[in-house]
Amino acid sequence: MNLEKFEATGATLEDLAAPEIRHGAPYSPGGAGPKTLPLVDRWIFSRLAHVTAEINKALEEFRFHEAAHVVYHFFWGDFCDWYIEWVKPQLTGADRDAAIAAWRNIFAVMESALRLLHPFMPFITEELWHRLPQREGQKSIALQTFATAKAGWIDDGAEKQLEVLQEIVKSAREIRAELKLDPKKKVAADFATSDAATAELVRQNLDPVLRLGALSSLNVSVGALDSKAGVVRSTAQFDVRIAYGEGVDKQAELARLRKEVDRLAKDIESKKKRLSDEVFLSRAPAEIRQNLESTLAERELEHQKLSERLAKLG
Repeated sequence: MNLEKFEATGATLEDLAAPEIRHGAPYSPGGAGPKTLPLVDRWIFSRLAHVTAEINKALEEFRFHEAAHVVYHFFWGDFCDWYIEWVKPQLTGADRDAAIAAWRNIFAVMESALRLLHPFMPFITEELWHRLPQREGQKSIALQTFATAKAGWIDDGAEKQLEVLQEIVKSAREIRAELKLDPKKKVAADFATSDAATAELVRQNLDPVLRLGALSSLNVSVGALDSKAGVVRSTAQFDVRIAYGEGVDKQAELARLRKEVDRLAKDIESKKKRLSDEVFLSRAPAEIRQNLESTLAERELEHQKLSERLAKLG
């Protein structure tokens, strides 16, 4: 429906999804270079590059179930649930350059995803591929080169930044569900972090965070939040709070916090035990040990923050 609305303004599918157009992706509004790509575009193409490499490796090693799992979560999770929803306002927005760039990027990612999906879903991917503009004489998606990763698309920094924004949206959604708020009712929320760069990241991407989290506003600050004033979700990097409304069950929040503190305590104990295992330490690659140590530090920080909040509420 969005495409039909945009085509009514004079654009054609050829303008947005021709083979040479797809090949030239990614696109920035106004035709600017790749370095000026919006964060979400850098993220989706980086995810596509990583996922493509993972799927190729899994297929080469005959781990078909793993390849299917990766492409499924990329298509429905990264592409549909996050990327398309993130850029949706641009698709029919007043900024025509931004709309054209968004449409072209969507079709480029979609066509690559169809190639990755084709071994697992041959019939529907064939049908959808033929609905896109193709060069004359092209008979089947099965005869095309299988998708390969483009190293130039990889942007680990963009992926980490988008992950933070996703966690904020998820936190807001979880709190809304717990408070049993009307899905159509937008509410105000508070956000706090000890990292000024993270606060600035949120400010720069406030519109999509508000829209996807169904929030009317988000007060961003550097510091801490008073957990007595509302329901709070915490990670090692930030806290999100929605104020208590009428009829909120404080005892239910206390029970949830106790359960989460216990879960984190067990997880911390398990990771400490593993890191004290001499056999594991002697055999595990340095990267695995470093990742485990980093995760342990994050879990300990989360446990500390939740324990403090539980003490205040109790």
